[in-house]
Amino acid sequence: MPTRTRLSRLPAKLRVELDRRLLEGNFSNHGALTRWLADQGYTISERAVSRYGSRLERNLDAVKIATAQARAVVAAAGDDDLKMNEALLRLVQQHLFNVLVAHDPADPGGVNLAAIARSVAEIGRASIVQRKLVEETRARMAAKLGAAGRELDAAAEPNGGLSPGAVDRIRKVLTEIAE
Repeated sequence: MPTRTRLSRLPAKLRVELDRRLLEGNFSNHGALTRWLADQGYTISERAVSRYGSRLERNLDAVKIATAQARAVVAAAGDDDLKMNEALLRLVQQHLFNVLVAHDPADPGGVNLAAIARSVAEIGRASIVQRKLVEETRARMAAKLGAAGRELDAAAEPNGGLSPGAVDRIRKVLTEIAE
């Protein structure tokens, strides 16, 4: 396990203030931040502050991208939970793939391959369950629509009109389909 940096061991209030100052300064002016930290009683190199700022900026960018992707998924799926779930599964698969592509096989500590393998297996199972649910829903809808068609055929009078009883039967069938 890597050792924690001096910056990661700063008191939470001080780290929050450092993050705020990095954001306000557009992740620059590391020399001033180093002097400010020294005034607070912490001797940390300008290079360490620069690395910390770069990591923070990358993390914030990743959050912005994830937020934009989540908004896009919600916009594309609307109120359709199945579409939403499928889009999220695809998004997670894409991110896992990107992690694997970026992984350096020479660095065994860089990525937890066992955790990624478990995630891929769980996504596969979730995808199968979702596909099964979609197929079952389609089959139920097809059966209900077939029943509705048979009811309409049975309700039709020889002259082409519908009797009052037929109207009630159609209403009942359509209510069942909507359920």
